[in-house]
Amino acid sequence: MRVARIPRETFLTEYFDYQPGEHVSFIEPTQQGKTHLAYQCLDQAMARYPHLRTVSLMPKSRDPATAGWAQRLDMKVIGGWPPPKNWLREKPRGYVLWPPHLKNAPVEVNRAHLAPVFRQCLADQFREGNAITLADDVYLTAVLLGLNPDLEEHWTAGAGGGVGLWSTNQKPSGTIGGGSVSSFVYNSPAHLFLGHDPDARNRKRFSEIGGVDPALVTETVMGLQKYRVQTAGGIKTISEKLYICKTGPYMAIIGL
Repeated sequence: MRVARIPRETFLTEYFDYQPGEHVSFIEPTQQGKTHLAYQCLDQAMARYPHLRTVSLMPKSRDPATAGWAQRLDMKVIGGWPPPKNWLREKPRGYVLWPPHLKNAPVEVNRAHLAPVFRQCLADQFREGNAITLADDVYLTAVLLGLNPDLEEHWTAGAGGGVGLWSTNQKPSGTIGGGSVSSFVYNSPAHLFLGHDPDARNRKRFSEIGGVDPALVTETVMGLQKYRVQTAGGIKTISEKLYICKTGPYMAIIGL
């Protein structure tokens, strides 16, 4: 069975039909362009639904891509939660919650410092409703910071309040001894984007998506093309994406 190919710009402007409360997952190995696509889709959603409070969670100490997208999309970078009130300035389109890391602190201490900040944001987004929260990279937030239960609340009960959880994940199979992101990251989203993945253990988890033929998904993911592309961060190998819309359901291959 052949899956139609759609150019990226055409997909973003004519096909990506996001509705408030829907969840979105971007899943593929690192450095293949999932964060770039996530922010492109986020830009479309924010333009269509300016009333949704949009927050991107950034648990890394440094990430040039996030800094660049925050500036490009007029998202204010904040170090704590809730956002500071400034009545003299126009409200930003969204926020990047990027708390400072502790210097010269053990890993466990630094994680204990970061986790409550993100937990408070997730709780407020869920309670107030009409929100989009992007967890990029969700493994860091869910597993290393121990917030899987907080994210599961969004995946399982957020839709009714218009609370959408978007996530990027680079290793679906998890890590030995470290654990993995909740399986709700596969079966709760209405929209999924998968990149080329040569790891059979990762592809095996695609069977948890539900509503689509896992054999077709695996075959299509294996056949996605990869291209060497010049980016702001240097030359990277970027993958086409398999887009799965479960509201149809239907699938398409999204180009660069």
